[in-house]
Amino acid sequence: MFFAPLAAALALIPAALATITITQPSSSDFWVQNTTNIIAWSFDQGDTNPISIIVTNSNNTFLNGNFSIAEFVDLSNGTFTVTNVTLVEADGYTVSFVNPINQTVILATSQSFSVKPAGTTPASSGTPTSGSTSTSASASASGTSSGTPSSSASPLGNTNNNAAISGFSAQGIIGLIAACGVASVSAVLL
Repeated sequence: MFFAPLAAALALIPAALATITITQPSSSDFWVQNTTNIIAWSFDQGDTNPISIIVTNSNNTFLNGNFSIAEFVDLSNGTFTVTNVTLVEADGYTVSFVNPINQTVILATSQSFSVKPAGTTPASSGTPTSGSTSTSASASASGTSSGTPSSSASPLGNTNNNAAISGFSAQGIIGLIAACGVASVSAVLL
C-alpha cells in the first residue's frame, strides 16, 4: 500500500524539477485573432526536452478542453510562432508545456492571457528578438456552450521521427526509469 503513493510521487519528480518559464503570452502580451502570435520561454539545460504545447481556457464555453498547438518542440528554439489564431475572443487562456509522452505532466504554464479581435494593435513585445529561432504552426479552435469543440492545426513541430527518443534529457529519463522501477517493485509486493 505504501508503494503506490511513492511511485506516484517519484513520477512527478521530473516535472517538479523543471525550470521552464513561459514569458509570452502573458497578461500584458495578449494574442490577436487571425494574426501571428508568439510563445516565448526560458529554460535550463536539464529540463525535459522536447515538449508539447497546449492552450486551455478555464471557461469551456470558449475552449472545451486542451487544444494542442504543437508536438515535440525543441526548447532550445526559445520561441514558437502560432499563425492564423482563430481562438474565440475571450480572457482566461493559458499556454502549457507538457511532456509529449504523458500530457498529464505539466512542465510550465503561462500567465492567463486574452485573445483580442482581429484588427487590435498587437502587444508591443509580441515579436521575438533578432537572435531567436522560432518554429511556426497554424492553429484554429472554437468551443460552444454545448461543449462541442472543433479544432484543426497544420503539421507541427519537429519532423524528425527520432525526436521522441533523442530529445529527452538525462534527468527526465532517469526519473522515468526510477518511476517504472518503483511501480514494478510495488506490483510485486502487492
